[in-house]
Amino acid sequence: MLRDITTSCKLQKTTRLSMQELQEITDNFCKERAIGEGAYGKVYRGALGDGKEIAVKLLHNRLDIDDGQFRREFDNLMRLEHQNIVQLVGYCYETQHKPIICTEETIFAEEITKALCFEYMQKGSLQKHLSEESDGLDWQTRYKIIKGTCEGLQYLHEGFKKPIYHLDLKPDNILLDENMFPKLADFGLSRLFREHKTMVAESVSGTIGYMPPEYIHENAISNKFDIFSLGVAMTKVIAGPSGHTRSAEMSHQEFLDQVQTNWRRRLRSTCSSHKQLKAHCHQVNICTEIALSCMEYDRHKRPDIIDIIHRLNDTEATIDRALSWSVSSQSWTQGDMVKLQTFTSKAILCGKTCNEFPVLVRITAAPWCHTEEMPRAGVDIVVVVDINMGRVSPWKLKTIKQALMTVIDKLGPNDRFSIVWFKGSVPHTVKLTFTSNKGKEIAKVMINELDGSHGNNTIAALREGVEILRGRGAEEAYNRVGCILFISNGDGMVALKTEISSEFPVHTIGVQKHHDPEVMKYIADKTRGTYSFLDEDDSCIHEAFKLFTTGITSVAARFIQITLAAHEGITISSIESGGYKNLVGPEKQTGVIDIDNMYAGEQKNFIVYLRVGEGNRKLLTIGGQYRSFDASKQLADKDVFILRPLSERSPDKLGIHHEVAAERMRIWLMKGFSIMVEMQHPMCGEGPRELWNSIRHPSEGHCATKETMVNLSNDVTEIERNIRDYLNNHERWYTKVPYLMSWLSCHKWQRATTKGSCYDSGAFTLAQLSASEQHVGEDGEDNDDQSKLCTYKLGANALPY
Repeated sequence: MLRDITTSCKLQKTTRLSMQELQEITDNFCKERAIGEGAYGKVYRGALGDGKEIAVKLLHNRLDIDDGQFRREFDNLMRLEHQNIVQLVGYCYETQHKPIICTEETIFAEEITKALCFEYMQKGSLQKHLSEESDGLDWQTRYKIIKGTCEGLQYLHEGFKKPIYHLDLKPDNILLDENMFPKLADFGLSRLFREHKTMVAESVSGTIGYMPPEYIHENAISNKFDIFSLGVAMTKVIAGPSGHTRSAEMSHQEFLDQVQTNWRRRLRSTCSSHKQLKAHCHQVNICTEIALSCMEYDRHKRPDIIDIIHRLNDTEATIDRALSWSVSSQSWTQGDMVKLQTFTSKAILCGKTCNEFPVLVRITAAPWCHTEEMPRAGVDIVVVVDINMGRVSPWKLKTIKQALMTVIDKLGPNDRFSIVWFKGSVPHTVKLTFTSNKGKEIAKVMINELDGSHGNNTIAALREGVEILRGRGAEEAYNRVGCILFISNGDGMVALKTEISSEFPVHTIGVQKHHDPEVMKYIADKTRGTYSFLDEDDSCIHEAFKLFTTGITSVAARFIQITLAAHEGITISSIESGGYKNLVGPEKQTGVIDIDNMYAGEQKNFIVYLRVGEGNRKLLTIGGQYRSFDASKQLADKDVFILRPLSERSPDKLGIHHEVAAERMRIWLMKGFSIMVEMQHPMCGEGPRELWNSIRHPSEGHCATKETMVNLSNDVTEIERNIRDYLNNHERWYTKVPYLMSWLSCHKWQRATTKGSCYDSGAFTLAQLSASEQHVGEDGEDNDDQSKLCTYKLGANALPY
């Protein structure tokens, strides 16, 4: 029903043009306006009254082109709306009566004019741009054409209850816009089938060389017809017009080696690092392997379009990791700072419904590991020191002062620093000061004068910090990053009963065993900050301040909003977003997730639960927006599809995706510990291990990777060890163990925290190094042995997805 309504709405928007109007906009179909010709008609370039250019496909008036042919193409085009499909913008179906003298008698014969009008594609067909590996289009452009063609084909095969087969996929029917973005065209032969089954066609006139053997010999048509054609087209995109011929004349391995050698020679001049070259050559190899597998004689050995796109996505992830080592400063100001990915099960049985179908939404900020300074917004840091001298030794205070001076040294000239501390009940504040060379000297003098009070003033100290940041103008507040670093060794229990301002994130650091982890985590949670703690080890103090500074001075994106739009028959049940705000619309058709900011290299995972009806293939459209260093940007919309097989012939496609399983296990473990803390459940004995066993044994635990299970198990072991150590120094069991509270803070915000001197395991790490900290081999290539230096391992944090 909704499909009919949608088609009807599109029909209303499609312009009906008369034959006279077509003649006017094409200069009476003059030769100069002709831009192509196919088996069923000529194509002309026309110009509408508003200056918009369109392509007019005028069908031949031949007996073999009947109304059925025209209506089939028109009907299919009315169904299609996708970024990789050429859009129909108008049509002409007009009957004229022309006089004909027949046996000395004049009769009027009907002449029907049939024409379809499409958006104009400035670069024409792909066929005109095919070239060998050594010249012509670069690899990035060729890959963009391959990926876009595959996504257009996925839409035809998987975007409808009844799949559409193109049946004439070839470079002539892949058109390119002014940005070389590909769109599938010419649906004159396309057919609408009831389901993914092999049919026997009565008559389909495809193109020799692109038709699979089962059609040539048996007239058999299935989705693998288009897959075969795709493989032929891909070989020509990768290796030029002779690519298909070359692949047929030599073994698969010889062809792979030849293509790899040719592309490696060309890519070497454009890749800035060995890792980049290796990643791009890997992508060339995978694309070539896919093309060859698509052309398998046995159609059952050809891949599905979804499997093809999964393999292409994997190559993009490999390139993203390689780019993290050599991304140029231009990519920060001109490229995408945020990447959106989705993971879900491949299929649900066609006749089944699902009330809690999980979709993993992953958002990743671009990493920064370059020797130049990262272009970024200025940072305003207010350090609030609330240390009771009766609870800390002079040498510990001295170590904290030294660590704060390290923070000052790492700030840039566009950053500002302020400090608040108390002498007794009297607050001392330093206004926000730019950290130029002179500003840094002033800040260090003030840090040296720090003296602990003889009581704690948690609430008053935080209010002073908030007022300093509030004093900035509206424009400064929008364009600069502002936060509070709160350092305390007091219990501050009154904070639990006091309303805390959430205007600015407060990152709390508890000093030694006297601080109250419950209070420090409460303050952090209320303000969207994180909680870390320091133990007796001096080195962990420097690491904690280093972690904080590295993160806050590498904010890659701000004001990030992910938008969710459910499709027909789908509703959004709930969203798991940890501490980040989410909202599901009243009709459960839309949802949003808001993230304040993301550090360079950070990754956030969210689980969206859907209610899926029978037969639905298209689940969600996910998009969003964010603000980068200098501009607001949109996240490109991403559609989420699944297969709806009639039987369980492919059980692996029905199982939960291992990425989704891993994230759900992490969330369940975090929630389990949160409930134990909230209910003041005794943490001694087998409590943590029992919780972990209850999570890992169900079938879903087997879907997660072994690495996932090992890392989570290590986290539980570390939590148990810290609980035992804590209990040995306290007279009663206590749920608010600093290590556990910091672990929960880390997982709530998916951001690294310092957990005393525990560095054994971790993830939520920062792919961020200053110029002085990066190591590059003498030959200018990235050193694999040193690559691990690009992350900070600061406690048992999470899973390295």
